[in-house]
Amino acid sequence: MAQQPKRFVEPTEHTRLVSDPFGTSEHDDRSELYHARSPLCRAPSWQFWRTTSSPHRFYLLILMSCIPFGEHFVKNGMSSLEQLMLDDKEFPISNTMYGALLSAVSVPSMFLPLVGGRLMDKSGYHSIRFFLAWICVGQAIFALGMQLRLYWLALFGRVFFGVGAGSVVVGARVFIASWFRNTELTFAMGVSVAITNISKMLAKATVAPIALYFGGYVQALWCGVAVCVASTFVGVLVCHYTQKLKCIVKCRVISEEALDPNLHWLTDYVDKKRQKRRCPKVITQTKQMSYENVQNFSRMFWVIALLHVNFINVFHLFQNVSASFLYQRYHYSIVKAGIVSSLSHLFVVFAPCIGLAIDHFGGRIVLIIIAAILSVLAYIMMIFTETTPIVSMCLISICLSFTPMVLMAAIPSSVSRKNFGTAFGIVEITDAIGATFGNLIVGYLRDETGDYCSVMRMLLCLAISVLFLALMLVFEDSRHGWVLSVPNKRSRALTIGDEDSMNSRAALDARMRTKKETDALCSVQSNV
Repeated sequence: MAQQPKRFVEPTEHTRLVSDPFGTSEHDDRSELYHARSPLCRAPSWQFWRTTSSPHRFYLLILMSCIPFGEHFVKNGMSSLEQLMLDDKEFPISNTMYGALLSAVSVPSMFLPLVGGRLMDKSGYHSIRFFLAWICVGQAIFALGMQLRLYWLALFGRVFFGVGAGSVVVGARVFIASWFRNTELTFAMGVSVAITNISKMLAKATVAPIALYFGGYVQALWCGVAVCVASTFVGVLVCHYTQKLKCIVKCRVISEEALDPNLHWLTDYVDKKRQKRRCPKVITQTKQMSYENVQNFSRMFWVIALLHVNFINVFHLFQNVSASFLYQRYHYSIVKAGIVSSLSHLFVVFAPCIGLAIDHFGGRIVLIIIAAILSVLAYIMMIFTETTPIVSMCLISICLSFTPMVLMAAIPSSVSRKNFGTAFGIVEITDAIGATFGNLIVGYLRDETGDYCSVMRMLLCLAISVLFLALMLVFEDSRHGWVLSVPNKRSRALTIGDEDSMNSRAALDARMRTKKETDALCSVQSNV
C-alpha cells in the first residue's frame, strides 16, 4: 500500500519549530513534530493577542500596566469615602483612626517589597499571581470588618492587604522594565502611570456615588474587592502569555535558528537564552563575581529614591484627604468634592505621549525641575489665595503626568538589570515609610487643630524639599555624563549601574575582549 504524502501545515505559535533534539526514532509517532521549519511567521498585526503578532508586546504592556489597577483603586477610593466614615454616627471614627487605616497598608510595604522584588528577580512572574490573590483577600477582610463595625478586624484587613500591595506594584514595574529596556522605556512607564492614574481617577469619582446609591460606604468597599479580582485575572492572563512566549522562544533557542526579522523585539530575549545555554557555567560565575548588593548602588539611585518618596508624599498625602479638604475648605458636596479631587489625575492620561517625546528628545531633568516649581505654586494658591481649586488640581495633574514615569524610568538607568527587582523594591519601601508616618501625622494634625492649615503648610514644606532634591539630581546627573537627560538612543544595558559604563571606552573594550574569551571557552567546552 503506497504511503500517502504528508500535508503541509502552515506554522503557528503552537507548531514545534526545531529538528528532533532528543534523537527521536523515526518509528516514533512524535518524530514528525520535530521537522525543521522556516523562520517563524508572524501573525497579522490586527491579531494583537497572538504571541507572534508585532503589536503583541504593546498589548502586553497594557495588560502589565493593569496588574496593579485594583490595588490603586482601593487605596485611592478611601479619599472620597473619608467624610462618610467620619460622619457615620453608628460607627464613628476619628481623623487619627482614618489615618491609621491609610498607614496600615504602608506598614508591610516598609519591608516586604524588597522580598517581593528579590522573589521576582529569582522566580520571575510566578510570584505575582500569589500577591494578587493576597490583596483580594485583604480587601475582603477590610470590607467585612467595616460591615461588622469591628475596627480591629478592618485594621487587620488593611495590613493584610498591604502585605501584597507593594509587591504587586514592584512586580508590574519589573515586568515593564524587563520588556522595554531601550528607546521606549519612558514611554512604557508613561503607559503604566497613565493607567494607574485612570484607576485613581475612577476610584475618586465613582466610589462616593456608589456609596450614596446603595446607602453606605461598605458597599463601595466591596466594589473594590471586585476590581481586585479583575486585576488578578489580568495578572493570570499576563503570566499565560509570558509562558507561551517562553515556550516558543525555547524551541528557537535550541535550534539556533533566526526569528522573523519583523519580530525584532524578541531578539534580545533569545540572545540571552542562547548565551546561557551555550555556556551556563561561565554565565553563573560572571553573575557571582559581579553581584551588586544594596550598599554598592550608585549615589544617583539613592537621590532618585529620596526624590521619589518626597514627590509621592507631596501629592499622595494630599490626595488621601483632598475630597475632605475641598468639602471643608470650599464647602463642596461630597460627590462634587470627589469629582473635583479626581481632576488631579486628568492630564496623566497623556503620560505615554509625553514619555515618547522624552525618549526621543530627552530633557528629563528639566521636567523634574518644572514639576517641583509647579507643586510649590499649587500649594501656595490653595493656602494663601481664594483661587478656584480646579487650577491647583490641574497643576498637580500636570506634575503627575510626567514626574513619576521619569523617576521610574530613571531607576533602570541607575542600576544593573539583574537588580531591577531589588531597586524597585527599595523605592517602594521608601515610599511606604513616608506614607506610613505621613498619614499618621496628617491625621494627628487634623485632630489637634481641627482644620487643614497645618497640614497644607507641611505639604508646602515637602514641595520645597522636592525642589532642592531635584537640583541635587541635576548635580548627580552631570557627574555621570547626563545619562538621565539625553534621549534614549542607547541600549539600556549600558548604564552607570552596570559593569560597563557607557562613557568608558576602556570598559567597552574590556567587555569585547571578555566576550571573545568567553566564546572561546564555550567552544572548548562544546568540543569536550
